[in-house]
Amino acid sequence: MADNLSTNKKVVSKGYKYFMVFLCMLTQAIPYGVAQLIQPLFVHPLVNTFHFTLASYTLIFTFGAVVGSIVSPFVGKALQKVNFKLLYIIGIVLSAGAYVIFGISTKLPEFYIAGIVCMVGSTFYSGQGVPWVINHWFPLKGRGVALGLAFCGGSIGDIFLQPITQEILKHFMTGNTKTGHLTSMAPFFIFAAVLLIVGLIIAAFIRVPKSTETLAPKKEVKKNKKAAHEKAAHEFQGWSGKQVLKMKWFWIFSIGFMIIGLGLASLNEDYAAFLDTKLSLTEVGIIGSVFGIAGIVGNISGGYLFDKFGTAKSMTYAGIMLIISILMMIFISFHPYDSRISLYAGMGWAITSGLSVFSYMSGPAFMAKSLFGSKAQGVNLGYISLAYAIGFAIGAPLFGVIKGITNFTIAWCFTIAFVAIGFILLIIAAIRIKEIQREMVADKSDIVLEK
Repeated sequence: MADNLSTNKKVVSKGYKYFMVFLCMLTQAIPYGVAQLIQPLFVHPLVNTFHFTLASYTLIFTFGAVVGSIVSPFVGKALQKVNFKLLYIIGIVLSAGAYVIFGISTKLPEFYIAGIVCMVGSTFYSGQGVPWVINHWFPLKGRGVALGLAFCGGSIGDIFLQPITQEILKHFMTGNTKTGHLTSMAPFFIFAAVLLIVGLIIAAFIRVPKSTETLAPKKEVKKNKKAAHEKAAHEFQGWSGKQVLKMKWFWIFSIGFMIIGLGLASLNEDYAAFLDTKLSLTEVGIIGSVFGIAGIVGNISGGYLFDKFGTAKSMTYAGIMLIISILMMIFISFHPYDSRISLYAGMGWAITSGLSVFSYMSGPAFMAKSLFGSKAQGVNLGYISLAYAIGFAIGAPLFGVIKGITNFTIAWCFTIAFVAIGFILLIIAAIRIKEIQREMVADKSDIVLEK
């Protein structure tokens, strides 16, 4: 009877599955792009308008990242119990509401609240939502590539959202974006409307597979039935969130990822400020564009690497790319302003750094399931994201302190040390966790298996 039911399920076409990938990509490009990627463009106008200090206002990103990551495991648990579409809409409404709060705020704590609400909202539809959708439509084959395609939406969104935001700001402020001030808070309400409308349109179509659907044709299911049963006997479903927290190697993995976040905070947030001291604004803009393009390639190719080679080998490649990118920064620091070789080295930084973005964008979602299984993938993803966010939150001010006491060259040397140590710990832990999986499957034939 059960077999009849399984074979009578509606087969979902490959095209429809990739339509879901497209919706995830669109989610990253516009709702997430508005919620997170364009916020830095408002920093200087708001600081100049309300006379905040730059250091005090930019804490908005630290608070948002930490609170959002703390909430992430709870969102992961909610996804297992509550309708996904409902949680997606809640996230969209929260992020759009945050932009309304931005628009009516005048005091620093009010902006902090807006930033936190915005980040928490994006956790529902992006940080947890996108991996949740992809993992359901691509439970095994093609998951890495699908995640890579979905998360490259952020880089695509950056390409058109950044100039659009700049043009909108020009109409509602005096002076340029670095020295001018806002004459109206209208841009926040405009983007709140864009985020809400686009988000609700996506929400109308995005979903996970129904119980009446199957991801493989009936003929294929029947043909591979025996093989599937044999494979199931050797597949690892995973650990619960509570079990993961008791694992030594999970904590080594998380500490490694936290240290990586600590190093990448400076690389992602201070590269422009550093390059401004060595190159013209136009050249820095060109390097930023190359980084965006390389980021798209990196996310897509990174998905393939995860599918083909797994966590340890893929993260080794990412670690090497990031170390090369930081060496480029150290190299540039020894050359005078407007040196041609600095421009070429900056391009090298953009390419190598962009090719590695999958390690912290789509990487956490892939690693959460690959290393710790599907049993509590949302919760475990939340734990991993929290570790990275803590490191990222500490990294930016720490880099500033080191740079202030010494100089950029020394600060980059600390960054390369953090990244190297972090990747070594993460890779060793990943290898050991995979060994434990194999031992469990070999020693316990009645293990709860992934169908």
